[in-house]
Amino acid sequence: MSSSPERGYRSTEGALDFWRHVGDLRKALLWSVVGWLAATFVAWQYWTALWAVLSRPLASLKPVPRIIVTSPMGTVSMSFQVGLVAGSVLAAPWVFWQLWRFVRPALHDRERSIALAALGWSTMLFFAGMVVAYFSILPLTLRWLMTYGQGMFDQLWTVDAFTSMSLQLMGGFGAMFEFPLLTWVLARMGVVGPGHLWRYSRLAIVVIFVLAAVLTPPDPVSQCIMAVPMLGLYLTGILTSRLAWRDK
Repeated sequence: MSSSPERGYRSTEGALDFWRHVGDLRKALLWSVVGWLAATFVAWQYWTALWAVLSRPLASLKPVPRIIVTSPMGTVSMSFQVGLVAGSVLAAPWVFWQLWRFVRPALHDRERSIALAALGWSTMLFFAGMVVAYFSILPLTLRWLMTYGQGMFDQLWTVDAFTSMSLQLMGGFGAMFEFPLLTWVLARMGVVGPGHLWRYSRLAIVVIFVLAAVLTPPDPVSQCIMAVPMLGLYLTGILTSRLAWRDK
């Protein structure tokens, strides 16, 4: 039986370790925020070039809609939106590195390899989703919106509304492409399996259409354009969870 001084020593040592971890976490979060702010500021300096890239799908529309500004702060708001998103993407590797430095000492060698693989795949899948949305989903959505009520109204789109819709669509697809990786990680951890995903597939369909309604403009075509790939990714998630479950 340990003596009271020994118990007190262990309690004090545990408290010191706890506050040491808290300090490390605070430092990681602080450097992450600093890097994110710096990246956002740099990206904001090039907002005109970023806007040129973002608005390029408009050139494929017939007729090309006019982009207008309806408020004194409209252009400023758009530049901040573009800079914020581009800065977040630019700062993502730095933020991931800071968080990795914090959690790495608590992981075993096998867990580190799995975490690094998941981190790399999550980054690539997010960018892949944004690229797919930019080159295929966004132009398709814009073409349909141009034909909706064609001849009845002049197509005058505000710059902040177009920017918000485009970035929201691209970000939504980037997050959506993470689902197969998420199911693989959860299956490796034993949290979910392919049977669970298949059993709740009906509920998943409802949730997918609700998310598509939130992440897209308020029209049924845009919602279906996003919902159909999400259903495909859900089925892919069932497949990846089956593979991970079998390996586990």
